[in-house]
Amino acid sequence: MKSRKPLVALLLAVALLATCLAGCGGQNTSDTADGSGTTASSGRTRSTTTGQADNSLTIAINDIIDTLDPQLFARNMENLINMQIFEPMFYRDNDGNQVNILIDSMTENEDGSVDFVLKEGIQFQSGDTLKAEDIAYTLERCETSPICSALYGPITMTITDDTHFTWQFEGATFDDLYAYIEVMLVVNKSYCEEFISDPSEDLGFNTDGTGAYQFVEHASNGDVTLERFEGYHGEAPIDTLYFRYVTGSQETAFEAGDLDYATYTPTNFELIQEYENVTTQTQFLNGVTFLAVNCTEGAPTSDLRVRQAIAYCMNKDDITIIGSSGAGTPAYNLANPLVQYYGDVADHFEQDIETANALMTEAGYSESNPLELTLIVPSNRADWPAACEIMKEELEQSYFVVNIEQVPDTSRYFTYDFDLGMLSIILTTQFNSYAPMFQLDSGINLSGIDDSAILETFSNMTDEASTQEAMKAATESLAYIPLFYNSDHYAFDSNLNPGPYNVELSGFLYREFSWK
Repeated sequence: MKSRKPLVALLLAVALLATCLAGCGGQNTSDTADGSGTTASSGRTRSTTTGQADNSLTIAINDIIDTLDPQLFARNMENLINMQIFEPMFYRDNDGNQVNILIDSMTENEDGSVDFVLKEGIQFQSGDTLKAEDIAYTLERCETSPICSALYGPITMTITDDTHFTWQFEGATFDDLYAYIEVMLVVNKSYCEEFISDPSEDLGFNTDGTGAYQFVEHASNGDVTLERFEGYHGEAPIDTLYFRYVTGSQETAFEAGDLDYATYTPTNFELIQEYENVTTQTQFLNGVTFLAVNCTEGAPTSDLRVRQAIAYCMNKDDITIIGSSGAGTPAYNLANPLVQYYGDVADHFEQDIETANALMTEAGYSESNPLELTLIVPSNRADWPAACEIMKEELEQSYFVVNIEQVPDTSRYFTYDFDLGMLSIILTTQFNSYAPMFQLDSGINLSGIDDSAILETFSNMTDEASTQEAMKAATESLAYIPLFYNSDHYAFDSNLNPGPYNVELSGFLYREFSWK
């Protein structure tokens, strides 16, 4: 049996060396994003953008934007932009308080129905006024949405007039669906019908929301520009949002003055805290880093025995240390512990090469007839390629040959042009939101798995026990092999007043940002 320890030890040594160097560079700061804490910098400064002078904000995106349809997008970066253009009826803040955006009030009735009253005079960016029919049309669009499909079916909507309507529920309660309602971004019915004849069609870059910013341009280089909507019903201090497509390191771009903030690896986070014109923030996320496994018909990894062998090859402690720069927790469940009814109910596939070999033999492979796999990984995630090197060596202890390919974006994940692919996902705190990962027509079924038994466990979710049954079935399918949970580390220009990261919405609302 081949040993993996030399490579692991080398990469661990590199990580520890970087940590030591970070500790030697000067005293770290304990600043938070709101400027609290004390500054004990080394006196170094980073280059800055012209954002403060221009009253603009430059944000990194690390993926190609294919659509800004708020119901049919599939990438986290598309969601990040959509949140600025479109708005939900309401959402919960980080303290658990409901924040009404498009509604003036709501009343829960004894029969479980809910009466809503829309705020009067809210305008779409086209100049149209928000009406109850727009809510109804948005609900209709949820039927084929990977984001809010859970709302289509259980809700029957009755319109009283332009600002009053009632929702009645069947098979679910208002509380059950809350997490989906707060991410249902409302569209303009009449505007949409100018571009699509069926609500299930993709709007592409035809956008008309009630949000603080409106779409201006999707450049050929991948950049996206939004400008403040002058008719917005709230406040938005910053004039222009530039979403810059960064194929390399966000950290390098931030320190070069090309971005107004960036996400950082834990090791480099210690370094950037030493700069006197930077403030920082750590944010725990409702997400998981995993391996997507190609389960499409005919793919060698569609064989469950092969997927189990892959899982048995891995030492998640080593992968987590390298892949998260020591900031992660090994994951044995596709759901994050922040998900409602989370339980450690799925089988743990601890490293066991002999069991992996037996499974591969059963599947028809051997040392002289190994299975060749392509493992893809985003090139802009600094620590992930190193984690993939760990996985390669661990897999090659059994009957695998692994070729690692770094990719600039996630487009190949959506065409099944891979065997294994390292990726992260952030969903809602309801496990139902993971169901589209197992539905072929959802747009986020990255594994291509088509398993009615798993989908049945999702449809039967009513309580803690049935939710955990779905977690177990989904995780043990190994269509997605969970690797680790982690957090994001943000570094901001110190002259920027950032708003809070909203956990329920999985991102920032840039209308809450301003320059000092």
